Amino acid sequence: MKYKKVVYTKISPEKSKYHRHFYDRRVKKAFIKYLAYSGWFDGVLEEKEIEEAKKGYLPKDLDVHHIFPLSGSESMDVHSFTNMSVIHKSTHLAINRQIFYPQLKDVSSMQEGETREIIIPIFKPVDAGRIIAIRNRQTGRPWQMLKSISLAGYTR
Repeated sequence: MKYKKVVYTKISPEKSKYHRHFYDRRVKKAFIKYLAYSGWFDGVLEEKEIEEAKKGYLPKDLDVHHIFPLSGSESMDVHSFTNMSVIHKSTHLAINRQIFYPQLKDVSSMQEGETREIIIPIFKPVDAGRIIAIRNRQTGRPWQMLKSISLAGYTR
């Protein structure tokens, strides 16, 4: 996994609430649909899961992760699709516990506008390898990345 050093800025509770509301109401479903229609879920999700993703819904074991935390910037750039990734819920929980919490556990004592450098993990739009590996372990059945293979023009 790659990491990047960034500047986290303590924002007001009102701005944080606004970011969360805007994301929940306007951004999340659009991001999931974009990934589904752009082929990012091909070979990672089953066909029925991809059809649900085209409606803006993820399987229950997946989450949308903000690479740069919503609570760490005044900028609306935190809602950019390049700042999001679909990851497994267990990965999301581990990142929050092992990476973000130790760096931000005292954020409530920071003054609004105060900054600090933090290290964040960088993900592709879909964390395919880890999603597949975790699903393999959980189901006990091998789940392989299935890429669509076109046989158009194939001759023997």
